[in-house]
Amino acid sequence: MSMMWGLLGPEQLGGERRTRTLDLGAAVREYNERAVPGMGGVWYAKQLLLAMLGIALAQKLRERQVNVSNITVANAIEALGCYFALKHNQGQGDSRVRGSEKLRGKADFDFQALCKPGFYVSQPMRMGTGQALLTLGLVRAQGERFNAFMCTAFGYEFINACCGDDGAQLELLLQWAQKGRSVNQLKAPTAAVLSPLQLLPAQARALLSRRLNTDLASARGGLQRAAIRRWVQARDAHPAVFDWGARPNDIDVEHWNDLHYGALFFQVQDAAYQVLDGLEQYMAASSRPQFRLGESIPELISTRIGHLRELARLFLDNPLAQRTDAVAARFCLDCSAPEESHVLASLVSRDGRVLRLQGTQVLPGSAFQFEVLAVTDQPAGEPQGQVAENALPAWISPRVERLYQLDLDLQGQLDIWLAQTPSAAVAEVSL
Repeated sequence: MSMMWGLLGPEQLGGERRTRTLDLGAAVREYNERAVPGMGGVWYAKQLLLAMLGIALAQKLRERQVNVSNITVANAIEALGCYFALKHNQGQGDSRVRGSEKLRGKADFDFQALCKPGFYVSQPMRMGTGQALLTLGLVRAQGERFNAFMCTAFGYEFINACCGDDGAQLELLLQWAQKGRSVNQLKAPTAAVLSPLQLLPAQARALLSRRLNTDLASARGGLQRAAIRRWVQARDAHPAVFDWGARPNDIDVEHWNDLHYGALFFQVQDAAYQVLDGLEQYMAASSRPQFRLGESIPELISTRIGHLRELARLFLDNPLAQRTDAVAARFCLDCSAPEESHVLASLVSRDGRVLRLQGTQVLPGSAFQFEVLAVTDQPAGEPQGQVAENALPAWISPRVERLYQLDLDLQGQLDIWLAQTPSAAVAEVSL
């Protein structure tokens, strides 16, 4: 692939930033939804199949008076798929597979063991699939609770296309689960169906690809996803320097403005993280890990606050602001306060986990990193690492890249892209 990607403003950040929501969850969801409606955290097709098999199997077990929930069974099926992938890969990691540590050393277990709390990861891929399952018409439900999902006719059609049968694989899993058999009794065809590393059959990929461009709840949502797919495919085929002023014909003005304005918001969010990171590292390097508001602010942190203010004002003063999210606007107002100490106080109050505010004292929180890491004087708000000239903007919604990756998977090309992009990062859980 000729396309290269910059770092994206993620829906949920990795490492310590995973707990630094800064009370921005509603705004993050809003701008991600405006960018690529209805897809949540899905970035490759097998995520949808594993969730669907879990829901379908849970339904069949309940029909036989076995008291199980969709969540429990879907987590178990996902864990089983990742187990098969890790076993085939001799334990080597892959961005499509979770639980390498949790599943290490596991053997000869049964369905009951899979369903026990703690057997698998606490944040399974299933958590990012719910919105897409509903959007694509694979399930129906009153509300959006995963445990309330029921397979639709199209959902069963998708499962059968993935398994290459008319329900035989699902029945095999049902018998295996009911009879308490060892995982060793499941054969290679089942492992291939479940493994996240195995490509879906062409028929299943074609079904999903067509459905991506439609939306049962909103015709506009399907059109917007189709437009993003065409735009990114075109950029991949014909790389060009990115320019927000050059709107592609495939994307309408309102959608393009939403993409742009969302990127401005994620840029402010990232700059705020850099201010907090700088303060955390300053405190970690001090003999006493604390900082009193009103003290002289170190030059590096002051510079980052200044840049944060500029980005916040750019967001607030932008002519696209007619569709401003109220949560994002309040955050940017706080970040553009004239007093540096007020900006710091606001950010630390929003953090509360890595850094916490007690009166005028900034103190370590539960996720504070006491190890002193390198703190560069890189300007706040600039992406880490190199970004190719033809890359998408560094702060565009991560759902754009996820849709690109899903599109590659549906074309049977995701393995090639992953091999050429070994450092590709995928946000783990969608907001």
